[in-house]
Amino acid sequence: MTYEFTLVLDHEPTESELQAFVVAGLDDVGIEGGHGVTLAHFERDAATLAEAILTAVRQLEAVGVEPTAVASDDLVSLKDIASRTGRTYESVRLLAQGNRGPGGFPPPLSGSGWSLYSWAQVSRWFAQHYGTERAASSYDREIAAADHLVRARRMLAGDEHRAELAKLLSA
Repeated sequence: MTYEFTLVLDHEPTESELQAFVVAGLDDVGIEGGHGVTLAHFERDAATLAEAILTAVRQLEAVGVEPTAVASDDLVSLKDIASRTGRTYESVRLLAQGNRGPGGFPPPLSGSGWSLYSWAQVSRWFAQHYGTERAASSYDREIAAADHLVRARRMLAGDEHRAELAKLLSA
């Protein structure tokens, strides 16, 4: 099966790195740069999306280019949730605070004043409790999870407890 996904890179590849892409078998990638962000768009044949992303990450790292994230539309604000669900901001805010609806609204991924939520979690909650909003697809959930894992991997680079923390995935 062919999977399409985009990785965010730590830098724009040099000419020699681009030449190394060919040697490493990275013939299914298109590079896009601009505004200080470099993206690597893939159309990769693999048995699973996870395998497609994992092999792409390994090949990029082998030529000295580090993926920092998987591009995803998963992080959303309450305003984004309102827009995607056709509700008012106030309605969504009250649901998130537990002051309306069945409760159990997914917690924000960030705890600061401007909270961000996972659309994969929120859309599933709406589908379970209201049945009208379509839950994020399996593909969208996997892309969101892969993004969190790539970011965590980069965050823990060189950490002596990295292997121990990785056990959380199978807990």
